[in-house]
Amino acid sequence: MSSDQSLQDIQHLFMAHYTALCHRAFQLVNDEDAAKDVVQEVFIRLWKQMENGFMALENPEAYLHRAVRNQALNYLDREKRQLSFATELQATSAISSNDTEDNLGLEELQQKVQTAIESLPLGCRKVFLLSRYGGLSHKEIAEQLQISPNTVDNHIKKALSILRKYLVSGLLIIFKIFLGEA
Repeated sequence: MSSDQSLQDIQHLFMAHYTALCHRAFQLVNDEDAAKDVVQEVFIRLWKQMENGFMALENPEAYLHRAVRNQALNYLDREKRQLSFATELQATSAISSNDTEDNLGLEELQQKVQTAIESLPLGCRKVFLLSRYGGLSHKEIAEQLQISPNTVDNHIKKALSILRKYLVSGLLIIFKIFLGEA
């Protein structure tokens, strides 16, 4: 399919279904801007797939509704993980903010984590950062980096294994701080 033809097909689908898809996404994410972003992301992915010849839709409307639903659920999952991470970080900060010694231990651990992440092989580091700090799912990372989801899984496992080994000493420091032995 030519680039012009796929663009025309996307424009037609966009004009015909955008409002209904935004409404559907809003029902799921309860945020107008996020709903628009979800729908736009679906159209961008569809366009890329059509442009590369990977997509021939028998029922475009059903596909779009399912894709918007899935993208909205992915969005909610990312938001939930980011909120959970922020809550954990805030709780950790609140626990250790009362004592200068605790702060020094936390700063040391944060430095060890940063150093450990920087020591990861490039591909492994890129996948790990997209997963843990970017909030992307394994499938989204695979699509973005154009690698298989299995490769993403292997990179994550390798990164976690390396980080675990690297950070054992940092965890011992934190345990000592919380137990009052440092």
